[in-house]
Amino acid sequence: MDPIALVLVFASAGMHAAWNYWAKRAKDSLSFLWGLAAVAPLVAGTVVLADYLIYVSSSGQFGHAPDFSAWKLALLGGVIQAAYFSFMGAGYNRGDLSVVYPVSRGVAPVIIAGLAWVFLHEQPSVVGSAGIIVILIGTLILAYDLLFGETAAAATSRPASSVGFALFAAVTIALYHVVDKAGAQGSSVTSYLFLMETVIILSITPVLLVRKRAAAFRTEFRQNGRLIVGAAVLMYIAYCLVVTAMMRESVAYVAAARNISILVGIVLGATRLREGTLGVRLLAGLLVLGGIFALAVGG
Repeated sequence: MDPIALVLVFASAGMHAAWNYWAKRAKDSLSFLWGLAAVAPLVAGTVVLADYLIYVSSSGQFGHAPDFSAWKLALLGGVIQAAYFSFMGAGYNRGDLSVVYPVSRGVAPVIIAGLAWVFLHEQPSVVGSAGIIVILIGTLILAYDLLFGETAAAATSRPASSVGFALFAAVTIALYHVVDKAGAQGSSVTSYLFLMETVIILSITPVLLVRKRAAAFRTEFRQNGRLIVGAAVLMYIAYCLVVTAMMRESVAYVAAARNISILVGIVLGATRLREGTLGVRLLAGLLVLGGIFALAVGG
């Protein structure tokens, strides 16, 4: 793999795991992620404006003019990502970062492979099929350690339902990857991201008008406003690094390598948040990561 692309992917993975760690550490993870969704359009809009100013000042030699031709895909992608944030926030409120994060990221490629098999008749190879089995084994180990491990009794809320929300999040990850790829190719990446992230907050707004949820949202923003803004910036940069890496290397390899964040999330959860058994969860994470690479290579 191209060394520069690998550095970009690893940096992106670290940033992605970091803002998820901040979300889990929040008092109300769901409100934290909704706050991130509220700030994200401001970050994306600033980038679009800067890109356009560069375009104008250079007489079109550099930068890009705003291109909103893929608005239909942005609309669909935004609704899906609003569901993703909601499922992840609900999962973090009920269970462990070192389970919810790797399960959601790890099962998503399996779902993508399943959709490709059903709708595109792209049957995975023997190596790819083995990768799917290994991913599922790693996921089961994580779920078992959460529910029946030594620290299971100390779980903060409803650990079983957290696994369910992680699986729902995995479905949304699989769906938005397909939609975002088409959307970014149909317009400029910066314009698409701005549209999509605007749709996310518009999708979430009706829920934020509910009195109880609005109060929790305001409280979380008062307590962790700086972290929420920082998380929104990290999320945007992480995405841009991955897109840049994909310009230098195979998309399949970049997507697989990006999931090194699974191990980062497990280490952060086990060491910083005292979740589960580090050795068991690292083993499960390595199985999930290995399965993802096998699926990427074997197809």
